[in-house]
Amino acid sequence: AASDVYKRQISSIGKKAFLGCKKLRIITLKTIKLTTKAVGKQAFRGIAAKATIKVPKKKWNAYKKWLKNKGIGKKVKIKKL
Repeated sequence: AASDVYKRQISSIGKKAFLGCKKLRIITLKTIKLTTKAVGKQAFRGIAAKATIKVPKKKWNAYKKWLKNKGIGKKVKIKKL
């Protein structure tokens, strides 16, 4: 049911999940299970230039480090949840 959906956490994001989504301005990643190998190389390429990606506070350093290699632009902000 609906409550079960919130209990599951995403463990991967496909190669071109958000490729070319120019109107995508805010992405919230609540999961702490993502790794650099679990996210496709071009997963975030082509999102809005001034987009914001919100990540869990305890994974902020790790996510910030490798998200830049997944296609986000220089103006994309990575914020703590």
